[in-house]
Amino acid sequence: MHRLTHAGFPVRALARRAAETLPAPLRGANVTLVAGDVGNAEALRRLVEGARVVYHLAGCAKPWTRDPGEMVEVNVTGTRHVLDAARRAGVRRVVHTSTNLVEGAERPGRILTSYQRTKLTAEAAVQEFVTGGGDAVIVRPGRVFGPGPLTDANAATKIVRQYLAGTFRFRLADGDARGSWVFVEDVVAGMIAAAEHGTRGAVYTLTGENASLREFLRVLDEVSGRRRTVVALPGGVARGAAGVMQALTIFGIAPPITREWVDLFLLDWPSTSDAAARDLDYTPRSLRAGLAATVEWLRAGRPLWVTS
Repeated sequence: MHRLTHAGFPVRALARRAAETLPAPLRGANVTLVAGDVGNAEALRRLVEGARVVYHLAGCAKPWTRDPGEMVEVNVTGTRHVLDAARRAGVRRVVHTSTNLVEGAERPGRILTSYQRTKLTAEAAVQEFVTGGGDAVIVRPGRVFGPGPLTDANAATKIVRQYLAGTFRFRLADGDARGSWVFVEDVVAGMIAAAEHGTRGAVYTLTGENASLREFLRVLDEVSGRRRTVVALPGGVARGAAGVMQALTIFGIAPPITREWVDLFLLDWPSTSDAAARDLDYTPRSLRAGLAATVEWLRAGRPLWVTS
């Protein structure tokens, strides 16, 4: 949103929170807030009325939810509501945000979590929208990190902050399984390019460097000048610990990770952004450059955005 308003575009945003509790740039002159969520048809109607492009980023990315239906309601039903509102309003294009964790879904043992399953189903809804005459593209970010609210969806930046503070003590002994890390501003640039130049119905993976968590922390060591000792826990130990944490949910304690997510992180998951590079001129920065910018932002105590 900040990138769009900085470029002079008027933005209308769906907000579940009261306007006065949001960061100042989200209450700027170029931003109109519409109170509601993706389950509110009237709010969505007011949100997309007269809009040229709809960026659908709302989603439930928690490792665990108290209500088993919440992830379906937000990620699947919510997506259908957004698409329906966009169709009724004649929106030129919808940019739907998915995840690279749905890649290779046809291979056994790759889809392990409710998050992956609901994001796959949401993608199918987007493709149905396109088949029915709508215009949409799908973007699949990798492991996003960088300036922004430190929520479940920004878990990689929470790791960076904890590492700098010396409180990130354990990681999974994952056999150097790789993920694809990407700086948040590169994802934003890719999404805007997908809105303007993407091929109707296309799926664009928006990732950066493929690296294991051990390699990620090594680069973080180098750019931050902080060397921390992190103990690698065997997969069986991590699964057992996650099981204990899941059992504690009966006391209202949300687990930071589940057995299914442990199993997912044990999988090697590299990605490429060839289609985005070809169609969108997508050129993400290096892991080193992204981590350096993230460390600088955290140390400076800046607001939850940057401008580049």
